[in-house]
Amino acid sequence: MGTKYLGNIKVDVMTSNEVLTEIKNKLTNQEKFKLFFLNAHCYNLSQQSEEYASNLNNAQYVLNDGIGVEIGAKLLGFTFKENLNGTDLTPKILELAAKNKYKVYLLGGAPGVAGKAAENFIKKYPALSIVGVQDGYFKDTEKIIENINNANPDILVVALGVPYQENWISDHFSKINANLFMGVGAFLDFSSNRVKRAPEFLLKARLEWVYRLVNEPTRLWKRTIIGIPQFFYYILKNKHASK
Repeated sequence: MGTKYLGNIKVDVMTSNEVLTEIKNKLTNQEKFKLFFLNAHCYNLSQQSEEYASNLNNAQYVLNDGIGVEIGAKLLGFTFKENLNGTDLTPKILELAAKNKYKVYLLGGAPGVAGKAAENFIKKYPALSIVGVQDGYFKDTEKIIENINNANPDILVVALGVPYQENWISDHFSKINANLFMGVGAFLDFSSNRVKRAPEFLLKARLEWVYRLVNEPTRLWKRTIIGIPQFFYYILKNKHASK
């Protein structure tokens, strides 16, 4: 376990078991902390936004998501222990929450998505305590914060998309009564079955991005076709910044 730098962005080299142990220890001690994920698209956005880059670097944990950042790390002379994408790791965190009676609040997605995801989580983890759900299409942030604080969750799962979710968490971190703040992107869309994940053989081959591109070309073509070479440009440009 340790911190490395992907150019000018910090990332934690951990296994999923190490992450779960850290989470349990911090929740037991009632510490407040942020957990974010970094994929190649996130990295590109961080190079275009000082606010987002700063919020990533100030998070307690930033975990590697996807084959792009793995290749980027190898170009910079280090390797990750495990792929820690949020869609696979977050269910393990929810299972940990169910076993240890941690309360969870779900924030994000289109209307109805968080509620449907909650139903699916409880079917899988009957002991899981979900104390609130809220879609991401809200206008009154203070009211949302009040609702979260009234629910008093241990874990706040925020699915507002990058970089908005990381910036939103960082802006309101001190005002919200939760311990673990997670930015999880499309996780609630997958968990509610609103968006299908790639078949297992593509997941194992690390080609989920191909499946998503084929199924959401209008939204993802620029992120993929332009984003991949852009990512490696930034990695090589920032190579001197690695620590």
